[in-house]
Amino acid sequence: MYMTLDGYGEFPKYPGSDIPSKEPSEGFTDMWIKRYDSVDTILYGRRSYEGHVAVHSESARKASDPEYLFEFSTFLGRSQKIILSHFLKKTEWQNSRIMKGDLKRIVARLKREPGKDIIVDAGPLARPGVHPAGYSR
Repeated sequence: MYMTLDGYGEFPKYPGSDIPSKEPSEGFTDMWIKRYDSVDTILYGRRSYEGHVAVHSESARKASDPEYLFEFSTFLGRSQKIILSHFLKKTEWQNSRIMKGDLKRIVARLKREPGKDIIVDAGPLARPGVHPAGYSR
């Protein structure tokens, strides 16, 4: 699930986590590459963070990976990563920190800090806390 901070979903054609091709897909380009200059903070849930650090950190890259994935890892490495977790005790990735508490307050605090845009990559965690009206099915 991908959602902007105003609650509107994006990237409806994103095909999911397929085996990477030699060139980035249109969905990957729209979702990430076009945002490298406008985003400097990524908000993760614990599981999303653990998956990203294991697969997308610079140290996880293999020589056979396509160049755009190395660029993606560099982008993630330099971005501030906020992990929302009551269970995680430490982080392994540079520029990352753990925050606990009310999601709405955390997002409001982050939006007041100097910087660029924020991407929320927190899956189900984001639904009730980020959308101004909450989440209902």
